Amino acid sequence: MLDHRRFPTDSPDLRANSDTRALTACLLALIVASEYKFRLRDQDQSVSGHPDVFVLLEIAAYAAVACWLFVHFRPAPRLHTAHWVTLTAYAYVATLWLSTMYSPYFEMALVRSWQMVVLLAVTRSVVGHSGRATMHAFAHAYGVLVSVSVVFGALVPFPRRESQAERFTWLYLHPVTAGQFLAIAVVVLVGYVLGRRNTHEGPSWPLPVYLGMLLICTVGLVATNTRGAALGALVGSLTALWVRWRGTRRLEITAFLSVGLLAVGLAATPLITAFFTRGHSMSRLFTLNSRTELWGHALEEFSERPLYGHGQSATRGLFLDEMGLGGGHNAVINLMVNSGLLGLTVWSALIVGILLNTARAARSSPEPRQDRILVYAVLLGMLANSMFTESLGAPSNVAAVWLFVLAAWSELIRPPDREREFAPGSRHGPPPGPRGGERLA
Repeated sequence: MLDHRRFPTDSPDLRANSDTRALTACLLALIVASEYKFRLRDQDQSVSGHPDVFVLLEIAAYAAVACWLFVHFRPAPRLHTAHWVTLTAYAYVATLWLSTMYSPYFEMALVRSWQMVVLLAVTRSVVGHSGRATMHAFAHAYGVLVSVSVVFGALVPFPRRESQAERFTWLYLHPVTAGQFLAIAVVVLVGYVLGRRNTHEGPSWPLPVYLGMLLICTVGLVATNTRGAALGALVGSLTALWVRWRGTRRLEITAFLSVGLLAVGLAATPLITAFFTRGHSMSRLFTLNSRTELWGHALEEFSERPLYGHGQSATRGLFLDEMGLGGGHNAVINLMVNSGLLGLTVWSALIVGILLNTARAARSSPEPRQDRILVYAVLLGMLANSMFTESLGAPSNVAAVWLFVLAAWSELIRPPDREREFAPGSRHGPPPGPRGGERLA
């Protein structure tokens, strides 16, 4: 018979690994449910408040994740002092709920707000019950998901709209959405290639695996012909390079890259020009494909309700009649119109908080260098892309998932505010530590 004292069936390591796999699967499920489109649907149908079977399946996926979190972790109300960045994440979700109350598309806004609560619960569960290993497991799984999606899209092309016939995607995703997926994946994989010698918790794969997935995602990104995503991937990759090295080495790399980028730019000028112009006229390029016109109209709408905005998801239908476009096509513009200055302020505070937490992590010993590379690179890459797409300033999409993942990740690598020392023989020992690397300020 087995001696259960020697072979525990519920050891902390086994439980931690199980939680890591389950939480990673939850985050991927939220992304797939929200973003992977299995049918074409017009903009006016998405704001009509009449869900089809795929919308119901999306809601069911979020409900399943919420039920699993409740049953598995059995959360109990606790009063404790949280760090201000954590409170900002809660405040952002609360702002979404507030703007739902006066949204012109109440049903859709209500669903999106509830989905953001589920997303927040998943990331808080990672902080409270798992740790940095789950973040790295999610980043690896995300790279696999996107790489497999690119291969599937190449082997099984789906029908596309006439205006998107020359641009790569998979299933029925808009090429801009596919480009955002790929830009984040490229930055994540570049981070692991550059930091392959840095130790970190969670999975670590051979270099050829990272390079293979990076090649697939880079080719897919170029094929989407999405200029904002390409800019985001470039900014994120350069950020990863900058954080990877220090001192004179950083200056040497910067000089080498400057010369290399200049040479590539001169040698491939026609290809680069064709990629960014996409055959459009100069007048259309100067308006950023009518974005400047939409932003001008959006600022007029913002001036009518500057404090609280027009309500969550208002931009999805506000511009359909006038311009035939849905969404703000810029994260800041989207927030200003939907949630006003209140939403923009809370969102900006969350972004700044992630950056500050990550900067403070440099004082940790040992320094979580690989974690810092990924948090900085992915966030700055998404911010660059957010100049042309609203996803980072909108709920329930791949950028929103990564934003909350990065908020939790930055909390996990942030050093404690102060260390408590306890004298030998003291009646009061150190407070019990949270499970799986949980940090409470």
